[in-house]
Amino acid sequence: MKSVKISTVQFENRSCDKEYNLGVIEKFAAKAAAEGADAVAFHECSVTGTLF
Repeated sequence: MKSVKISTVQFENRSCDKEYNLGVIEKFAAKAAAEGADAVAFHECSVTGTLF
């Protein structure tokens, strides 16, 4: 069976600032890929920054 490397990311997003949040996501995804991750999981509402 093949192993799968999964990276998880938690960061302080900005509420309703999709451009900033997607920029942060892109940087973390690139870093994870460079470190051999097969998949990257981000926290709920990481793009929109919506608060409940």
